[in-house]
Amino acid sequence: MTLRSVVTATLLAGLFAGCASSTPRPDPGADAPRHPSIAADASPVPAFTGGGAGWSIEIASTGNGNHDATLTVAGRSSAGTLRYLGQPAGAPSSLTVLNGTLGKQPTIVEIKREPCRNAEGVDTSASVQVTVEGQPQRRGCGFLAVY
Repeated sequence: MTLRSVVTATLLAGLFAGCASSTPRPDPGADAPRHPSIAADASPVPAFTGGGAGWSIEIASTGNGNHDATLTVAGRSSAGTLRYLGQPAGAPSSLTVLNGTLGKQPTIVEIKREPCRNAEGVDTSASVQVTVEGQPQRRGCGFLAVY
């Protein structure tokens, strides 16, 4: 048997062994890393809808890490743009932070992929914290779209 035959046989055996593997696959849940097919500048937040008592927020990705967002509080809406700047150092992979402005005020939105029950008793896929400069911090629940 030639060296080339041995190498080819070894590679094929490894490929077939991988196909027959019964190793459980990791749960694609909250702490799953970004899939390699998602571009590095893509946001992990394609869309989000959520809120809490007396307020709501809607976020939609517009590409390249940018998002259109609208915060509605007591019937008054503030629109603006939020940007995904990457994973904060030391933060859990389940946390996504968006920075920008809503109604011309500096804003930070933190979305965490974790079970959350809203005030109406509805179970959601994420918790959200919205901090707008000069306003009280808001915490609530919502639904995060996934790729």
